Amino acid sequence: MDTPESLLDRYRPLLCLHVRQLQLGRLYNARFDSSDVVQEAMLRAVKGLDQVRGTEEFEFVRWLQTIVSNVFVDLVRKHRADIRDPRMEQSIHDALGEADTPIAAFLSASQPGPSTLAVLKEELVRMAAAIDQLPDAERDAVIAHYILELPLSEVATRLDRTVKGVAGLLFRGKRRLRELLAAEEV
Repeated sequence: MDTPESLLDRYRPLLCLHVRQLQLGRLYNARFDSSDVVQEAMLRAVKGLDQVRGTEEFEFVRWLQTIVSNVFVDLVRKHRADIRDPRMEQSIHDALGEADTPIAAFLSASQPGPSTLAVLKEELVRMAAAIDQLPDAERDAVIAHYILELPLSEVATRLDRTVKGVAGLLFRGKRRLRELLAAEEV
């Protein structure tokens, strides 16, 4: 296994994608930036590297997921401190437990054989890194439509854009993703 420090760098894009997906999903109205969540999670992870249990990579990723979840909950609670709504707290925990986030996919990819599993996990990390390089608007459109599988009209509403504008963002985002992934293979 790589060192914990190198794994932190390697999984930063995966954490960014995970947080953006959570924000664009049920917690879209939260008023903090995904980079704030990832940065705080990375700081906590660096401070707690001595607390990492286990030797497997999936255990490290699960540990990172726990840290991100805690940071996310802390920020939402801080944001909602004046508005005590028990339903909001429940929806935070529900959203963080979603099985369709990138980290959940990484952790649950256990059906294929070991070599296929390794390739799938590597592809997920590559894709997350490429999505992280997209401009904000394109990244949000790609995550909302292709990962969360929201219809164009819903993506347009959530991003406060027209359907035609979202279609343009998706077109440019897909083109840039292809370029980024192709450049990485060379």
